[in-house]
Amino acid sequence: MKNLSNLFAKTLLIFSALFVLASCKKDKAVEKDDDKIDFTKYYITGEYETYGTRNGYVYTFGTLMKVTSSSVGSSNSGSYTYTDGNLRITHENNQSYTLKIANGVITSSDAPALITYHLQKIPDADAFAGKNFKGTVATNGLANGKSCLIKFTTAGKFTVSIDGFGQTGNGADYTLQNNGVATANTGNEGRLHLMTLADGKLYYSQSTQNTHYYGVLTLQ
Repeated sequence: MKNLSNLFAKTLLIFSALFVLASCKKDKAVEKDDDKIDFTKYYITGEYETYGTRNGYVYTFGTLMKVTSSSVGSSNSGSYTYTDGNLRITHENNQSYTLKIANGVITSSDAPALITYHLQKIPDADAFAGKNFKGTVATNGLANGKSCLIKFTTAGKFTVSIDGFGQTGNGADYTLQNNGVATANTGNEGRLHLMTLADGKLYYSQSTQNTHYYGVLTLQ
């Protein structure tokens, strides 16, 4: 009987320990879900569509809950809030929409123009330097499959070739907005470029007064 009592006591102790461990894990999981993302260390990029034409965009986040939305040749300020996985962005014209985030990934958006959206952590260093990207671009919204090759040097310059035509000579300067977002203004006609990185791909937009190029290029 004494041995039976000892066995029961040991069994009860084991189950108690397992219950405590399970409770701790549950608390940690809840605690992780409640973590607040420091958006000043992130940006959101992807593609949007208006009037049948796709373009690249980027949201960068500042202090005091400020946000800047940018596309090629355009930039607007606004504000944001983040609660329980809901990122609410309000533009300066008071238009608002929500992006839902789970496990560090944007799962949906109620903004009808947004086609894709990627939450990216800002790299520690220039993520463009020394890399080459290749693919096809649409022209003025027409998916005519023009080839595009973009090469970045390690000295803050880049070259662009579309259908074999080099547009930037031996290289033009690009400006880092953060280490995953870059802009440039090249050529006498003022070619504006917006380049953003997401999941190893380059979202590329170029615009002049008469021509617009857009494409998602892959790393070579």
